[in-house]
Amino acid sequence: MSLNEYPRAKSLLFVSAIKKDDFTKTFESEADAVIFDIEDSVPSDRKAEARKNILDFRSKNPDKKFFVRINDALSPSFKDDMSFIKELGLDCLNALMLARTERKEDILAVLDSLGEVSLLLLIESALGVQNLSITAAQPCVRQLTFGAFDFSLDLGLRDGKGRDFILNYVRTQLALESRVNKLLPPINRVFPNARDESLVKENMELAYSMGFSGSLTYYPNQVDIINSVFAQGDRQIKWAKEVLRLAEIHKGDNFSFEGNVIDLPAIKKAQGILANRY
Repeated sequence: MSLNEYPRAKSLLFVSAIKKDDFTKTFESEADAVIFDIEDSVPSDRKAEARKNILDFRSKNPDKKFFVRINDALSPSFKDDMSFIKELGLDCLNALMLARTERKEDILAVLDSLGEVSLLLLIESALGVQNLSITAAQPCVRQLTFGAFDFSLDLGLRDGKGRDFILNYVRTQLALESRVNKLLPPINRVFPNARDESLVKENMELAYSMGFSGSLTYYPNQVDIINSVFAQGDRQIKWAKEVLRLAEIHKGDNFSFEGNVIDLPAIKKAQGILANRY
């Protein structure tokens, strides 16, 4: 699998690999990417069943690409996960999501076993945040995301403004490290409220304003909201391309575009958007 094939996904929808009846409808959803989960949503005594379900789906749908969330490198299931991915083959993968990434060695364990494969790191512990500058700099890491639920458990956080403050601090770290290490913009955490669309939209808009480019979700009914909010990034890129095209024509002179004066700061903004892909 070429590392260049990593997708720019706004919505990444989880499906538990033990719920094989949900596979087809998950792929038929409007989600940009599907993540088969063989970690949190799969009990230890059903891991083998989950892996077999993915292998069966792959054999019947050779054209489909997807992510797989594997168990963390210290898990008793990790060795079996590596054998499973070798059997599955890398050509069907968008990337592997590595659960509870905390150390450089976690990443190297995957690469030593599989060779070059795109990685989406899931940061979900205090140690994972502390070592983010190290793990984000490792080979084959393409993007970062945040496991807020497990992180909250790790720190013993309670509902309230203090918890929200700390979660947003972590999101800030993901945004900074993504930029420093020239990764794709990070992916937002799962937002657990599946019913209140106004709260879902509020959370996604906050993440978008922080430079995130998409969001994880367990809930198909959140996909449209996620796609709508993060599509603003696509519109920004389109705007920036057109501004730079017109700037070449005007050869340094100010000009008007979409009712606004385009001067040097606006051109620098357009250049920054395309350079960072935010």
